Amino acid sequence: MKSYIKKITLAIGLSLLTFSQLLAQELPLNPEVTRGKLPNGFTYYVQKNTNHKKRVTLYLVNKVGSILETEEQRGLAHFMEHMSFNGSTHFPGATLVDFLEKAGVRFGADLNAYTSFDETVYQLPIPIDKPEMLNSGLQVIRDWAAEATLDPKEIDKERGVVLEEKRLRNGGQQRIQQQTFPYMVNHSRYADREPIGTEAVLKNFTRETILSFYKDWYRPDLQAIIVVGDVDVKDIVQRIHKLFSDLKAPAVPKPRPEYTIELSGKNQFLAVTDKEVQGTMMQIMIKHPHKKLLTHADYMDYIKMNLFNQVLAARFQSVSQKNASRYIGVSAGLAPFMANVEAFTANLSARPGELEKGFAAFWSEISKIKDQGFTAAELDLAKMQYLNGMQAMASEGDKKQSAQYAQEYVRHFLNGNAIPGITKEAELTEAYLPAISLGHINQMAKQYISEVNRDVVIIGPETAKAGLPNEHQVNEWFAKYGTTTAPAANAEEEKAVLALAKMPMIAVPPVKGKVVSSTKIKELNLTELKLSNGVRVILKPTTFKNDEVSFTAFSPGGTSIYSDADFQTATNAASLIVEGGIGDFNGETLRQKLNGKQAGANPFIGERIEGISGYSNAKELETALQLTYLYFTEPRKDTAAFTATMSRAKATLANPINTPEKMFGDTLTAVMSNYHLRMKSPTLADLEKINLDRAFEIYKERFNDASDFTFIIVGNFDPVKIRPLLEQYLGSLPATGRKESAKDLGIQIPSGVIKKTIYSGAEDKATVQLIISGNYEYSEAHNMQLQAIKQVLELRMLERLREKEGGVYSPSVSLNVSHSPRTRYAFGISFGCSPANVEMLIAAVWQEIAKIKAEGAFPEDLAKFKAEKKVGMTNALETNGFWLNYLSNQYQEQLDPKDILNYTKNLENLNGAALKTAINTYLDGKNYVRVVLLPDNQKVIR
Repeated sequence: MKSYIKKITLAIGLSLLTFSQLLAQELPLNPEVTRGKLPNGFTYYVQKNTNHKKRVTLYLVNKVGSILETEEQRGLAHFMEHMSFNGSTHFPGATLVDFLEKAGVRFGADLNAYTSFDETVYQLPIPIDKPEMLNSGLQVIRDWAAEATLDPKEIDKERGVVLEEKRLRNGGQQRIQQQTFPYMVNHSRYADREPIGTEAVLKNFTRETILSFYKDWYRPDLQAIIVVGDVDVKDIVQRIHKLFSDLKAPAVPKPRPEYTIELSGKNQFLAVTDKEVQGTMMQIMIKHPHKKLLTHADYMDYIKMNLFNQVLAARFQSVSQKNASRYIGVSAGLAPFMANVEAFTANLSARPGELEKGFAAFWSEISKIKDQGFTAAELDLAKMQYLNGMQAMASEGDKKQSAQYAQEYVRHFLNGNAIPGITKEAELTEAYLPAISLGHINQMAKQYISEVNRDVVIIGPETAKAGLPNEHQVNEWFAKYGTTTAPAANAEEEKAVLALAKMPMIAVPPVKGKVVSSTKIKELNLTELKLSNGVRVILKPTTFKNDEVSFTAFSPGGTSIYSDADFQTATNAASLIVEGGIGDFNGETLRQKLNGKQAGANPFIGERIEGISGYSNAKELETALQLTYLYFTEPRKDTAAFTATMSRAKATLANPINTPEKMFGDTLTAVMSNYHLRMKSPTLADLEKINLDRAFEIYKERFNDASDFTFIIVGNFDPVKIRPLLEQYLGSLPATGRKESAKDLGIQIPSGVIKKTIYSGAEDKATVQLIISGNYEYSEAHNMQLQAIKQVLELRMLERLREKEGGVYSPSVSLNVSHSPRTRYAFGISFGCSPANVEMLIAAVWQEIAKIKAEGAFPEDLAKFKAEKKVGMTNALETNGFWLNYLSNQYQEQLDPKDILNYTKNLENLNGAALKTAINTYLDGKNYVRVVLLPDNQKVIR
C-alpha cells in the first residue's frame, strides 16, 4: 500500500503522505490563471491563451440573481441585465451595441448575458487587432459593473421587450413547470423567484425600485472580471487595478444571504396533465446534500460519480432492446441540481396506457443495480472510456477556447469549486482510477437510490388523466418492484465481455487497393487522391486540434431516386442498419466494442446523397476506417432490433403531438413545400410502410458501389502516413463504376403570395413567419450580397420591432441558399408577439423593407456586416468543422474549392450601390409566404 500511495503522491506532485492525508489536501489552482482581489473586494482572473490570435474574451460575473429580489422587485435582476445594454456612463443609449457591432461583435451571438437565481453573467468576446479595443472592452465591463444610467425613457422602452420575452415562454411546458418546480425545490424561496419575474412588477416598477436593487447588489465584493485571450497578463492586471480599484460598495452593505433547499426527509408526489403533452412521463428525483469540490477526496468522489453515471447509462443501453415492448425510453443519473442539492434522477417515458408496465421493468432494473451492483467488466470499460476521454481533453489543452476557460472561472467564483486545470485533472484521474473499486461504485447505488427525499412527478395528456395512478398506488409500485429476483451477472457473462474485447473488428483484412493519382491544391493545402476502385479522397491536414480527425463521404442519389411508396423505408434504412450492427457485431455488441474508443462512423441516406460521417483521434483512425468498411460491405439485418425500433416509434406516435408549435411547424413546412408528400410528418400509417427486407435492399443498393463516393478527411494527420490505411479500407471498397445523379423532386417554395393563419393554443401569444424567396444566379459574390441583406434585415428588424415598437423580444432573420437541384434563396423573418400586434408588426416589417429598397443599406450597417464577417471568417478558418463542411459542400455541388480564396475580395468589393441593387432584386415582394399562429379564441373574434 505504501508504494501505491507513493506512486499517487509523486504523480500529483505532493510529498509522501498517508492516503487520508493526501485526500484531505486542497486541490491546487490552475497555474495558468492569475487570480487576485482588489482592496474593495473586486476579484479578477486573467489568463493568456493564444489559441486565437488578437482575440480576448471578457466576462463580468455577479453573485446577484433573482433570489435576492424583494416582492416589489420580482423580475428586476433580469431587467437590470437588459438595462446594462441600454445606457451607461461611457456608452449612453444604444451606443454600446452599435460600437461593438462595428468592431465585428454580434449582439446575441457574441455579446450576451444571462440572469439566473443566484448569478448574472455578462460575456464579451472582442477582436483586439486595434490596441484601443482592449481599453474599450475593459471599459464596457467597468460600466456594466457600476455605471448603468437607468434612464427612465429606456426603462419604459424595455418593458415591452421583457414582457414579450415573458410571453414567449407561455405554453404547455411553462404551465407544467409552474406546477412541478415548487416541488423540485421543496417550496423554498427558489419556488417564487423565477428570473423572468411577474407581469405586475414588470409593468409598474419605478426607476427608484430597480436603482435600489442595483445599488444594493451590483458591488465589488460580489463581482469578478475574467479576462482570457491573447494578452499580456501583467499588463491586464495593472489595467484592472487602475480601472476597478475605485469601485465603491455601499456604506453599510446588505449581507448576501445564501439560500438553500431544505431536505426534510419527506417524500412528495404530484400528477400533472396538460392538453399539449404528448405522452406519459414519470420522473423520480431523490435529493441529497451536495458537497463542493475542494479537496483530493472531493475529486475522487467526482470521478466516482462520473463512473457511476457511465456504467448506469451503459446498463440501460444494453437492456433497451429487451424492454422495447415495456417502455419508450428511460434515463438515470446523478448530478448537481440546485443550490445545496444534488439528485439521483430517473426518467421514464411510458407507452400509452402502460405506465405500471414500464415502471415495473425500469424500477426492477434500478433495484437490481442497487441490490446486486454492477460487474467488474462494466466498471473496467467505464474506466477505460473515462481515462481516454480525460487524456484526449488534456492533449487538446493548448487548443482550448477562451470561453471554456472563462466558464470554469465563472463556476469557481460563484460556487468555490476547485479549478486545478485539465492537465492536473488528467494526472489526478490517472492516479486515482486504480484506487476506485467496484465496491465504491456499488456503494454509491445503495447510497443514492434511497427511499427518502424522493419526489415522484407524473406528467401526462389530459386524455390520460383518469388512468394515472395516485400516490398510494405509486408507493405500492415501489414496494412491489423495489426488490429483484433477477439472477446476478455470472462468470459466463464476464467471459463474454472479455472475449468481445479481444475480437478483431475485421476478421480478415480486405485486399488493398492503390492510390492511382495524387493532385495538390497548394493554396488550400489540399491533396486529392484517386484510388484504384474509383473512390476520391480529399485530404486537408490541420493543426487546429492536436488529436482530432473528422471525415465525411457522399455520393449522389439518396432517397430521391426511390418511389414515394419506398420513401419511408428508404429514409429510415441507414438508421435501421445502425441499430442492427455490422460484421460480427450486432448493435449492442458493437456499442460495447467501441466503448472507450475515440472513434465512430455512421451511415446516412439523405434526399439527394448517401454517405458516412465519422471521427477519431490519431490512434483510433484505423478503427473509424474499419467501421466505414464494414458499413459498406457487411451490414446486418436484425429483426429483433427492427422490431424494437419500430415498436418504440409507433408508441411515440400513438399520442399525437397537439402543441400549437407543432401545428405551426407542420403547416409552415407543408406550405413551403407546396404540400409535397415527402415533407409531412410521419404518421402511424407511414411507419407501417417501413419494411426491413426492403430497407436492407435499399441500403445495399446505396452502398454496394463506392466508385462514385468522395471522402473528405480533415484533421491532424500526415497525408503520406495515412495512405496505407486509405488503400486498405477505402481502396478495397466494392466498385461497379455506376453513374448516378439525384432526381429533382420539385420540392420548393411555390411562387406568388400565400397567406395562412392557424388557430391553436390557449395562451395569449402569436407567432409570425414571413418567407421571401426566389431563383437567383449562384455565385460567391451573389451569396455575399444575400448574406449582407440578411444582416441588414436583422439590424433593421431589431431596431424597428424591438427597440422602437417594443413589440417583440428577439426577431429572427434566416437565409437559406441552395445550388441544386435549383439555385434558390429564401429569407425568413420570424417573431413572437401579442395577437393584438400581429398586423401592426407585419406592416412595420414591410415598411422597413420598403425603406431599405428605397434608400439602400445604411453605410454603418454595411460596415458592421463587413466587420462581423471578417472576424467570423478569421475564427472559422481555424476550425476543422468549418473546413469539413465547406469542402463537403463544394465537392457535393461540384464547385471550385478555391472559391474561399476570393472571400475577402468579395467582401471588400461589396458596396452600397451594388447592395441596393441586390436588395431590390431579392426583396421584390413578388414571392412570399406569410404564416401566422393565433390562439384559439382569436378565431371566434375574427
